[in-house]
Amino acid sequence: MSLHPIKLSLVAIGGGNGTGRVLLAARPFFASLAAVVAVTDTGRSTGVARALVDMPAPGDVRSTLAAMAYEPDALIARLLQYRFHSPNVPLLDGMAFGNLLLAALTQMTGDFAQAVRMAGEMVNTMAQVFPVSAANTQLCAELVDGSLVEGELAVRGLNKPPIARLFLSDPTAHAYAPALDAIRQADMVVLGPGSFFTSVLATLVFDGMREALRETTGTVLFVCNTTTQPGQTDGYTAFDHVQRLVQMLGPGVLDAALINRSEGLDATLLSQYASEGLHLLHPDDDELHRIVALGVEPLARDYVEITEARRQIWNKQDTLRHDLEMLGMALWKLVLDRA
Repeated sequence: MSLHPIKLSLVAIGGGNGTGRVLLAARPFFASLAAVVAVTDTGRSTGVARALVDMPAPGDVRSTLAAMAYEPDALIARLLQYRFHSPNVPLLDGMAFGNLLLAALTQMTGDFAQAVRMAGEMVNTMAQVFPVSAANTQLCAELVDGSLVEGELAVRGLNKPPIARLFLSDPTAHAYAPALDAIRQADMVVLGPGSFFTSVLATLVFDGMREALRETTGTVLFVCNTTTQPGQTDGYTAFDHVQRLVQMLGPGVLDAALINRSEGLDATLLSQYASEGLHLLHPDDDELHRIVALGVEPLARDYVEITEARRQIWNKQDTLRHDLEMLGMALWKLVLDRA
């Protein structure tokens, strides 16, 4: 049952899979939904599409559009996520059709943001989907040893020193103005879950994003990942995630952090994740007190979706997902409590 007696609005910021799940969780409780999606991916299918057409990364946008389709089983929604099996043409093997569609629309219109809007109309999305920027730029990082890496694949690469800071190859790249307006006007803004540096924080390095988050009167919430991520947050605690975000946004911007604290998860499943470098985040009370000291309210409980087997995502690692019903209820309760 829909439970939005007032016209609540929510904006989710991050990558394709995490942002899509936040919006699906929020749908029964919020009358207006929007996504602000990362555009600096350089993965296999996305990287080929970016080389084909001078445009930002379409992969996370494509995934969000598909997740937000009113009829996810409709032909066009399924086509967006369909991947070519083309061993005789290796360049296209694994290519997502939706990436090619966005490339064609971008070349036809000369405007990536307009291409995303047109694709959203084709799919008939239940949420507005904005690219964080229409600028074609690369995500870069300075590592703690002072070395620099360029491109999302290098930023999330394994066996490198930790990431000290993020920046863009084009320091003038500005965030998309309608996305900034949506953030300023939202009742709630949700950051994450998703790849912490290459999706969540990657959106915040575009000019205007941090300012919009500081200016919004809505509640700003961070949904922390359930596990660490190899190449990005190795050795991180939940506190480290929150602290890093507070440092980037400035004090008094982040209101709350939704943090999973699961008990009794299947040991075999956790072992499978750990073998790939994904270690469960399990904050104790002392860690939660340290988060409170940052000026952030921790919303800690068991939010994990029960699953019997390890899931697979194309060319990326998956992790323990948040239960949609519990996540949606938590979002709704928090925004009402702070209204």
